[in-house]
Amino acid sequence: MAVGAIALGVTLAMNATAVPTPSPEPFFKGKTITVYAGGPAGGGYDLYARLIARHFGRHVPGAPAVMVSNVPGGGGLIAVNLVYNVAAKDGTALGIVRHSVSEDQAMQIESVQYDVQKFNWIGRIAANVELTYVWHMTPIKTLDDVKGRETVLASVGGSLDDFPLLLNEMIGTRFKIVRGYHATTEAKMAVERGEVDGSYSSVNSRMTIYKDWTVNQLARILVQYGLERHPALPDIPAVVEFGKTSEDQSLLEFLASSSAVGRTLVDPPDIPAERVSELRAAFDATMVDPKFLADARKIGADISPLAAEDLKKIMQRTLNASGAVLARARTVQ
Repeated sequence: MAVGAIALGVTLAMNATAVPTPSPEPFFKGKTITVYAGGPAGGGYDLYARLIARHFGRHVPGAPAVMVSNVPGGGGLIAVNLVYNVAAKDGTALGIVRHSVSEDQAMQIESVQYDVQKFNWIGRIAANVELTYVWHMTPIKTLDDVKGRETVLASVGGSLDDFPLLLNEMIGTRFKIVRGYHATTEAKMAVERGEVDGSYSSVNSRMTIYKDWTVNQLARILVQYGLERHPALPDIPAVVEFGKTSEDQSLLEFLASSSAVGRTLVDPPDIPAERVSELRAAFDATMVDPKFLADARKIGADISPLAAEDLKKIMQRTLNASGAVLARARTVQ
């Protein structure tokens, strides 16, 4: 073969190997991620779902659109079941779901249709310390006052009802639970109309959707349902302070542990591992995004992120609760 032909062949071969292979387009490009909020529009889950939806997409490879879908009912349990069993299992479905998911599973609640250990946990946006409050027109000012007067609370159902019922048993309060309200906003209106004495809220909701109440001192907070007093409410007792025996203390700590789960973003099971990693990286980037943080400050939303691995440890401790604690928790109604 002539030298020129050999040289030409070498050149063609080099050119062929030098042509880069096109990178595959990111999976999420051109797609829409749906964030399912475990409650109606205007509630606490909805607020955090819409907050993260405004910023999350630009940190995901391919910059997908992000929308929110509200799933009210069952105190958020319907949304948990939907995300686990029905939502797309390709990374385009996320949920901000009921914070008591591991507690509900540990107690073997009949309507639980999921396994928290199989969810793909993306990360916690904020802790969520719940509260019991009464309207400012009632004569109730402290928990001691509830010992001498029946105090009616509007409930949307769920594990929060356990706390006032346990306080009735442990310290002699006289809370009465009226169930059947479909959303916290509906319960809030019932309080304003004087149909009931009070209801439940959270520290986060107090700073956002209940901000007018806070500014105008229209509601009195009686107790907070966390493992310790929230820094924003140093004068309000935490429920774990009322455990008179080690058994009482263990039960209250079990029930209050869900406050650490808070407003958490989850993916269904069976998502390809590389997409879960991309979503977790996008979540981490969102949590330090100056635009996201400025948006949160503007609406008064607390931001206290926690990584997926730390969340899983919290939930595993809940699932490992003793038989005695679980048996007693099941008797609260």
